[in-house]
Amino acid sequence: MKEHKTLSNRFEWVPPDKRRSRFGGGPVPPRKPETRVPILWLTRDGNELYLVNLSKEALDLVIVDSGGYMTADDDVLTMGNKEPYQYKDVKPNDAVKVDEYDGYYDLDWVLQVYLTIKSPSLGCIEIASPPEKGGIDETVLLWDTGESGKYVSIRKCQEAK
Repeated sequence: MKEHKTLSNRFEWVPPDKRRSRFGGGPVPPRKPETRVPILWLTRDGNELYLVNLSKEALDLVIVDSGGYMTADDDVLTMGNKEPYQYKDVKPNDAVKVDEYDGYYDLDWVLQVYLTIKSPSLGCIEIASPPEKGGIDETVLLWDTGESGKYVSIRKCQEAK
């Protein structure tokens, strides 16, 4: 059984040019300032991955599925969820748990998260995160400019026929 979690005001996005180094806590090398602000982003807390809603409105519905693959010699192993996460009324500045990784067994898997999000301003959109070996660490899904994050796929939901 999946453990659904919602955390309020837990995560704060810091632009890459303002971050501190992981190695000693000093400043990171100079880089171009990021002027955009994420509306939706994924971040990790230990082995848990969260979707953070930094928009100004509640998300009516969030459905999360995930999957991945691993290669072993000439074989390809695939995996997927039997039961997706589902959240309703995700308030601004709330983070909802969308996946959980194992710090040892998932290291060889290439994992990806698929989200269906419904909200008044976004409508119904489907988002596919970039696939990452060992699971996603942090990635911006949607910027305030309407641009998708790097290697993120966003499309309007298909209407039921």
